[in-house]
Amino acid sequence: MQAELRARLATLSVGDHVKAVGSDTRGREVTRVGDLLAPPAEVTAQRNGRKTPGFRLFVGLAGTNPSERSTWVTLFPDYGTVEQADAPQPGEWRNTELRYVPGIRTADGRRTVLFGGKGGKRSDKPSQSTLVKIRYTESGRYELVDANSGDVVHTTALQGQIWWALAPAEPDAQPAVEHVDEPTDAAEAPQPTALSLVPDTLMDEDDHSDLGNAVSHARTGAIVGYLREPRGGQDWKWTPIDQVGRV
Repeated sequence: MQAELRARLATLSVGDHVKAVGSDTRGREVTRVGDLLAPPAEVTAQRNGRKTPGFRLFVGLAGTNPSERSTWVTLFPDYGTVEQADAPQPGEWRNTELRYVPGIRTADGRRTVLFGGKGGKRSDKPSQSTLVKIRYTESGRYELVDANSGDVVHTTALQGQIWWALAPAEPDAQPAVEHVDEPTDAAEAPQPTALSLVPDTLMDEDDHSDLGNAVSHARTGAIVGYLREPRGGQDWKWTPIDQVGRV
């Protein structure tokens, strides 16, 4: 059975959106929904009062450090499930328990979603669309705080059903672009500082004909080396100025 569990986990990759049901660090059943943050780790954990081999998964909001215990869920050969799930898309409304908001266990005020009101079987559509931050209150309940006003608009436990949707992502910040005016006077135009080895830079003067044609610096005019055309089956030959006299 351990081999079967290992094979099942081998079908998953870091970054996959999954739903995992297993044990938390206290041995209680827990459901984690979110991205697989790291490869599963083989562990020995408590199962029915005995240390039992299993696999620990790290599931949570993308970017969460997998060392945070709130992302851990342990699966054993005879207990626990994990399956790939459809990742929610921004603006796509869902009517579920709060626990199914990706990364909810590690929210701590960082998770921002659209809140559509109370959910449940009797609710067929959202009643509002409020951008909220989710905050744990240390009493087993979560506050949904209006991201603009700071007011608490709803309080519920993980089992509470709500309408929610991922908030549309803000446009990526664009790097500032510095606009430089074109120089109006040709004398003000910056001169190239790179060396040019194309044929039109070759000088007519040549005190070292066996080395080829002298090549000048594009800005200063100083000779920086010699370039000889192919001859005798040899390719182009470049001789830096500091090597002249050594060859």
